[in-house]
Amino acid sequence: MEQKRRQCVRTADWIDNVLQLLRWPVALLLLLMFLPTAGACVSLVRTIAFAPRPVLPFTVGLLVYLAVWIVTVRHWRTTWLSTLEHELTHALFAVLTFHPVVDIRTTWHSGGSMRFRGQGNWLITLSPYFFPTVCMLLLPLLALIPAQSTGTGEALLGAAFGYHLTSTVRETHPGQSDLRQAGYLFSLLVLPGLFLLTHGVVIAWCYGGNAGLLRFLQAVGENLNSLFA
Repeated sequence: MEQKRRQCVRTADWIDNVLQLLRWPVALLLLLMFLPTAGACVSLVRTIAFAPRPVLPFTVGLLVYLAVWIVTVRHWRTTWLSTLEHELTHALFAVLTFHPVVDIRTTWHSGGSMRFRGQGNWLITLSPYFFPTVCMLLLPLLALIPAQSTGTGEALLGAAFGYHLTSTVRETHPGQSDLRQAGYLFSLLVLPGLFLLTHGVVIAWCYGGNAGLLRFLQAVGENLNSLFA
């Protein structure tokens, strides 16, 4: 057991060192990808505007959540739920980069914390600001169950999408310790492109399923190729 733990920590340290080495090349790549990704998102929105029927349940769920948020949620002083999701996203990317999570704590009003073994990396630090965790957990479930026939699944996905938008706006500010830890310049370079990419994936899947998702990613690639051409 101890040998496995040490091996896991060594793997995590190796991944951390690679991500640190690729830190600024990745930032440059994501900066270059911002316009191609934004163009693909604009094209997707334009397509939806001309034929919105496939995303009507998603839109209803999104608008209902935003209405509830404006009337009630944004006035709540407690931040326990959004803090829990925030820390779970940190934990998810810690696990994905082989860092054993040892503790997750949340409070009603004073934020939370997540501790893991290993030195850590910028992907763990910035993950809550670009990765819509609840949406990404719902996507594979919706792909397996016949929720599309009723629209219930898409409505839940829309509500989760709205939740992530509002929580990200609330959590993203200069005083945020995660952004300070990752570096303000680095965060500014990588987060917009990653945010558009992950959220575009959710909308593209909701609109056209796996085929729609593939078309969106192909559009990003084609736009990127045109930029260099």
